[in-house]
Amino acid sequence: MSRACSAPLCGLDTSAGGLAFVQIVGDLMSEPDLGPLSRRGSDLLDGGTGRRPYERAIEVLEQAVAAGEPAAARLLARGYLERGRLIEAQELLGPLVAAGRDDLADVLADVLADLGMTSDAESAYLLAVAGGDSKAMNNFALFLAEQGRLDEAVTMFERAVELDDTLAPANLARTHLHDRRDVAAALAVAERHLDPAKPTTYCALAEVYAELGRQDEAEQLLRKAIDLEAQQAHIDYAKFLHRHRNDLVAAEREYRLAGELDEPAAGYHLGAFLLDHGDEDEAADVLEQAASWGDLDARRLLDTEFELVMDP
Repeated sequence: MSRACSAPLCGLDTSAGGLAFVQIVGDLMSEPDLGPLSRRGSDLLDGGTGRRPYERAIEVLEQAVAAGEPAAARLLARGYLERGRLIEAQELLGPLVAAGRDDLADVLADVLADLGMTSDAESAYLLAVAGGDSKAMNNFALFLAEQGRLDEAVTMFERAVELDDTLAPANLARTHLHDRRDVAAALAVAERHLDPAKPTTYCALAEVYAELGRQDEAEQLLRKAIDLEAQQAHIDYAKFLHRHRNDLVAAEREYRLAGELDEPAAGYHLGAFLLDHGDEDEAADVLEQAASWGDLDARRLLDTEFELVMDP
């Protein structure tokens, strides 16, 4: 899940499995002052479209952590998460945060949330937000919303918005729309914060307009979000085309474009769409591929919908 919201059009999965995969991965490349091993590992991660080079990147970054390069831990956590190795990410980050690496508390919190360790996750989120990190505030708000603590979630989103977080305005609007069922509040937030520098706000406002029956305006906003390269704009547009235009051909096209562009959780969404429309074989292939790259929701759907067949 942007673990973004429980919205039907949000394009960001809000189940406990999605936050590390979607939210964290995009933010794990910001560490300054890369050492030589960290830089090599980072380059391998960026070019690692296959499993073998990606595993090599992880090996290099493990060496970088052992060598004490400060940026290595966050990059290695990214590598673990993109391979779905949450336990290893927890075992890496937990001792470092306990030893004073507060800068890693945001990533640890998201990992713990995905592991279902809610109490420990909340403690890590509180440590992260104490440092004034708007991304951590946004993620903590998503976590709180999942726990049904909507008033606290809204307050935390508002703090992140005040700090100019790029995702928080859209998530705040979606929380009003889908969790609180307060269309007026959602509309006010989405319109107030509509900003090309925060392109997911276009997707959020499109959701509100779709709820109000303003379908043409919603579609225009989604097309603008695509032009602005919003995080999951093709996925959001696919959902709109499916649910509000009943255009399955166009929806499938957008889901496939999302995959080609590596939009977060594209494999899960395409796989779920194919499964819903009877293409079980391709759905299984798509979901298995997504799960192999750390998409916990894809793995969960596979485990739910497909029986495990053991080789003789």
